[in-house]
Parts: sequence; C-alpha cells; structure tokens
Amino acid sequence: MNIANLMDTPRICTAIAEWAACVSYIMMMRRKISGIKLYSAFAGMLLWFVLYQHLAGIAPLFLWIPGMLGAITCMYLFIFRVCDVTPQDAGFCCIRAFVLAEFAASLQWQLNVWLVVHFQLYNFFITAAIMTAVYLAVYIVYWLLEREHIPQDENMNVGNKELVGAATIVLAAFTISNLSFIMPDTPFSSATSSILYVRTLVDFGGLVMLAAQMEKREELRMRGENQIMNVMLQRQYDQYRMSIDNVELLRREFHDLKHYMIAIRAEEDPEKRNQYLEEMEQAILTQEALTNTGNRVLDVVLTTKSTYCSQKGITFTCMADGSLISFMHVKDICSIFGNALDNAIECVSQFEDPEKRLVTLSMFRKNQFLMIQFENYTETPLEFNSGRLPRTTKGNTQYHGYGLKSIQAAAQKYGGSMTLQSKDNWFTLSVLIPVECLPEK
Repeated sequence: MNIANLMDTPRICTAIAEWAACVSYIMMMRRKISGIKLYSAFAGMLLWFVLYQHLAGIAPLFLWIPGMLGAITCMYLFIFRVCDVTPQDAGFCCIRAFVLAEFAASLQWQLNVWLVVHFQLYNFFITAAIMTAVYLAVYIVYWLLEREHIPQDENMNVGNKELVGAATIVLAAFTISNLSFIMPDTPFSSATSSILYVRTLVDFGGLVMLAAQMEKREELRMRGENQIMNVMLQRQYDQYRMSIDNVELLRREFHDLKHYMIAIRAEEDPEKRNQYLEEMEQAILTQEALTNTGNRVLDVVLTTKSTYCSQKGITFTCMADGSLISFMHVKDICSIFGNALDNAIECVSQFEDPEKRLVTLSMFRKNQFLMIQFENYTETPLEFNSGRLPRTTKGNTQYHGYGLKSIQAAAQKYGGSMTLQSKDNWFTLSVLIPVECLPEK
C-alpha cells in the first residue's frame, strides 16, 4: 500500500470527530431541549456531518478551505440551536470544539498509519476499534477537564476580545497543521512521512494554548468577582458607619419624650394637643425600631433595617442573641446580616398585601452550631444552580448573586456554611457556624 495515500485523514473520521466534539460541549452547557428530542438532534447531527464531509471529500481541491469553513459553521449552528447560550458563547465553544475534533481525528489516524507502517495492519475493524478507543479516551478526559470552566446555569459572558483571541489561536494552529497538505514545498512544510506527527502536535499545542486562555479567563473572572464582593462588603460596612449616628439620634429623640408629655399637659388648644400626640406616637414607633441584642454592631445594622421596614410597611421580627457573634469581625457581621436582610426586604417589597410583607430573623445556639436564620415570604419558585445559589430572574446575570456569595464567604471564614431553602412560599437562608468558634459561657 502506498503510504502517501494514507496521509490524509478519512472524511468519515473527521465527521465523527466533529460530531463528538459538538456533543461534548453541548453536554457541558445549559440546553434548550432534553430527553428524546436531544438524542434525536444528536442522531440528526451525526448523519449531517457524515453527509457533509462525504460531499466535501469529492469536491474540487480549491473548495477545501470553504468546505472547512462550512464545517465550522455547521458546528456553530448545532451548538447555538441546541444550547441556551449567547452567540458569543456559542462561537467560543465552537472554536474550542473544532480544535478538539482536529486533534482527535489526527491522533487516531496517526496511530492507524503507525500500525500499517510497522505491522501492515489495515482493515475496517482495526480502524474502527482505534477510532472508538481514541475518541472515547480523548473526549472523556477533555470533558472532565473542561466542564469545570463551562457553567450550566448561566452564561459564560464571553467578550469580543476573548472570541477574537481564541479564533486567532485556532487559525494559527489550523494553518500550520494543514500547511503540508496544501503547500508541501514551503520551508514550514513537513516531509510526507511526518505530516501526521506534525499535525497532531500542532493541534495539541492549539488545545494547550486554548486551555491557557481559559485558565487566564477564569483567573480574571475570579479576581473580578472578588473585587465586586469586596465592594459590597465595604458598602455594607459604610452603611453601618453611617447608621451609628442615626441610632444615636434616635435615642436622643426618645429621651425627649418627657418634654412632649409636659407640652401635652400644658397645651389647651385641641389641635396642637393632637399634633403633639402624633409626634409622640411617631417617636414611640421610632424607639420600637431600636434593637438591643447585646452586640453593638449588630444593633446598629438591625436598627437601620428595622427602621426602613417600619417606613415601608414591612413586618420585621427579630429574635437574636448578639453575644453569640462577639467573635465575628465587624465587616463579617455587616456582610451576613446586611446582605441577607437587604435581599429579604427587596423580595417582600414587591407585594402590596401587608400580610405578605414578612421578614424574620432568629439567631441561637443549637447543639454544636450557631444558627442564624433569615426567612421571608415569597411567591416566586426558585431554581438553584450547581453552586446551590438561586438562578437570577434579572436580565444582567453577570453581576447578580454576589450578596449571597459574600455571605457564604463570611460563613466559610469561620468554618461554617450557608444553606438555602424554598418551601411553602417561604424562603429560608441559614448560616451554621461550628460551636468551636463560639465564646464559652
């Protein structure tokens, strides 16, 4: 057999590699369809890729580049139509899937040619066995490594620069790996006997570069997320600092109630007397908002939230022993209680019925844990993502959920955890901290 005829990877191998790469990414991402519809789509995709590559194989050589662009377009359309993603996210994953397919097809065919050259083993069954083994190994390993970087519950938010960067890497790898097939006499082309080795190595290098880009992207995402969480933490702390003076003002106003009493007794005008009574009533309501838990920082936070709830007609019930969190840093107290109550208040504020505008807080020691529990009424069914955080219903998902992440980070700082539950129109956020962190009584 002429070895030169074996240098080009069969079209059927390329078709199956491209199909398997698309399936790998589709299974990592959030999908529009599932069940029998999804598997039917996979079957249709496989038939289409095989037919397309067969037609591309019998087309004239000058149509080779347009044919490859057409194959990439097919991969993109399948990913975009099956998955619930943005066009940029679909393009980013399509580019990565294409390089993966090129590498898998080149590797399996290189092994097949090696067996032919050294052992004269060449038949359909051996080729099929090698292709099955190599594809299973490559795609399973790649899926295990890549799935951590592909969120199933939200968009990847790929930017145009990232998309162009990935496309540049793929274009360079594809050009170098296929240069010997198109222009065998250039200084950068390979001899016939080593074309496959060069192609496999270059495709592998392209995968490594894309992996490095993904790691860098993940690093930048984590850095941005930490910056946002720090901003939110600082904002809660700043609110606490501003609230200190307000609480002191409330206490002084309550102290002046005795002057109202004297004025009421001395006033003979009924209208003025009613005015004084209304002012005193308002002062009493203000005093009711003052919270005394035994922890000055928590008192300021809860007083601020309680005052806001009173003004907005929200019923806020609090049963908390502030001495239990004396070990916590000021910013962690502000983060946990500030963010949790802000989320609860925002949720119940949408209801017109005052009986539904309910928020409760309880904090106590239970067995070996400190339990901090926030509850609020809700009528929105919640779906949780893979990180056990609620999926947002807001348009902008990129900057949503950092309040909960900040609470989670603060709890983990003390060896604790945060859990969420939605049941019977009640949303519950619980923070548990091991008893070792609590002060001895």
